[in-house]
Amino acid sequence: MAHQVFISYASLDKVDAERICRALETAGISCWIAPRDIKPGSDYPTAIVEGVQAARVMVLVLTDAAAASPHIASEVGHAFNGKKRIIPFRISQKPLPEDLEYFLSLTQWLDAPEGCTEPNLKRLVEATRGAMAGESSPHHPVAPQQSMTPWLAAAAVALVAVGAVFYWTLRKPPTPNIPVPTPKIVPEPLPVTPPPIIPLPVTPPSVAKLKTWHNPKDGLNYAWIPAGHFTMGCSVQDSECKDDEKPTHRVEIENGFWMGQTEVTVAAYQRFVPKYTPPLPGMDGNMPVLGVGWAEAKNFCAAMDGRLPTEAEWEYAARAGSPEPYYGTISAIAWYGKNSGDTLHAVGKKQPNAFGLFDMLGNVSEWVLDRYFDKYSLDAAATGPQVEQPLEGNAWAVARGGFWQSDAAALRVSHRLAQEPDGNEIPIGFRCASDHR
Repeated sequence: MAHQVFISYASLDKVDAERICRALETAGISCWIAPRDIKPGSDYPTAIVEGVQAARVMVLVLTDAAAASPHIASEVGHAFNGKKRIIPFRISQKPLPEDLEYFLSLTQWLDAPEGCTEPNLKRLVEATRGAMAGESSPHHPVAPQQSMTPWLAAAAVALVAVGAVFYWTLRKPPTPNIPVPTPKIVPEPLPVTPPPIIPLPVTPPSVAKLKTWHNPKDGLNYAWIPAGHFTMGCSVQDSECKDDEKPTHRVEIENGFWMGQTEVTVAAYQRFVPKYTPPLPGMDGNMPVLGVGWAEAKNFCAAMDGRLPTEAEWEYAARAGSPEPYYGTISAIAWYGKNSGDTLHAVGKKQPNAFGLFDMLGNVSEWVLDRYFDKYSLDAAATGPQVEQPLEGNAWAVARGGFWQSDAAALRVSHRLAQEPDGNEIPIGFRCASDHR
């Protein structure tokens, strides 16, 4: 039996999404939710699209993380283009980005600032039943702090007029045993040309609207990484996960920070260390710097008014909202053993992630601030000055991200590499973070 409801949510909101799923299914409404309903071995994006197309209603868990996620915009766009009923369960009260504002401007808002309380879940169940029964969706105007642009207002007017005349012909047959209200006679609307269906954006919205900063000291560009929380460690259905990537745990990134969009380049490093000589022949100024130990990397970032990112900050920034082992198709985002030609490449030549960061996986591994332990301590600090560093002579440091000769398993976003901090292993470079305001 096809699922009646598709639950769209950002990975950071998994706990709330699962509560919503339980509430709906307890009420007899079947749900499709990832990753539960994705069959092993299936292509993740294809399974998502098929799930949206098969459902009659989409329940959108609308939070700050969802509003910032290009994956959510894509799912909502598919539902909109497929004429599915969309019910935003709005926990966040912040303004929406323009793409979501367009898709949701005519939907019924179910405001739930208190989150998944019992009364709010009961209201959601009732709204979902009404949507499946074909009840019309009352128009809830966009919240006062949001302002619709003129073209959005025009689109809204056009959609209301067209929806009135075509609603009863386009809606799907009701589920058996659910009473259907008697249709009302709708007066003939004024002639109007319906707006075209906007194609889903090719570039993720969060990348298209990046907040960047140019650091004049190192000559590199930095992207803003917003505060949030994520699940650190083994990714969903990751059969390659190692023991030192466990236990999987929730991490709060309480403060946003800047992150180098690329690794530190040879040209940038030579501003600080003019005598630096690249360890590989043929390396030019656009190549990532290599052969720099952990302490040297830390000193460089400090001189650039920055710091090394902590291990949690690095993984949070690399994932950019994705719960998967890779934040995209490996060959499109990373230089590694199968596509590098066994050589290092200039930075920024592959696709960035949703935060606008290049080469987080592959090309060179990257130093992070933390001392290496063979498993995560749930009590250890993940950010800030309390993070334990490899300062003792027998301590190991951590490198992340794989390099140009790595196999795919070593490129996984949760993969960790233990290294001596005083070593200057060739495959390791680094990028800086900054709390610059």
